[in-house]
Amino acid sequence: MKNIYRIYKCKSCKREMILMNDEVEKALNNGKYLSCAYCNCRHLSKEKETSDLRECMDHNAYKKIKGKVRQVHSI
Repeated sequence: MKNIYRIYKCKSCKREMILMNDEVEKALNNGKYLSCAYCNCRHLSKEKETSDLRECMDHNAYKKIKGKVRQVHSI
C-alpha cells in the first residue's frame, strides 16, 4: 500500500509539517520547491512516511481549538 503522508522537519525553526505525498510529488515535478510554512526556510529534512495520520501525530499532544486541530505541547 502506498503511503499517503510525509513528515518534514525544518532545520531552522525545528517545527514539523505533515504533507500529502501526492501534493509534494506534483509540486516537485512542476519545478516548485518545498519550504517551511512558519519561517519560509527551504532546508527541510524528511522524517517519516506513513499511511496513518495518527502515527504522524502520536508524539505530540493535540486538541481542537475553534474547530481546528492545534498542537498544544510536545510530550
